[in-house]
Amino acid sequence: MAAAAPDAAIEKSLKARLSRSKLKQDGLAFVVKDGVVEWTGEVGVPQRKGTATRMAKAAGATRVVNRIRVQGGVAKAAEKKELRVVRVAR
Repeated sequence: MAAAAPDAAIEKSLKARLSRSKLKQDGLAFVVKDGVVEWTGEVGVPQRKGTATRMAKAAGATRVVNRIRVQGGVAKAAEKKELRVVRVAR
């Protein structure tokens, strides 16, 4: 197993990745401690929450605590989404 990257290296890499990403417009914040990245903030697009987690892992995080909230109509629409069963005729 490879050694964990130092916090400063993870932070530097994550800042560089964030500066090139659409996530920068969301104003998210992160803290790195003992190889763990903790994200906070709000996004309007649900997929960006997952993007933040993957970005932190790619930067060298050993674990990610994602406290990002999805706001607005998209989140409410996702909560109300119904599961629809479609029968396939044989």
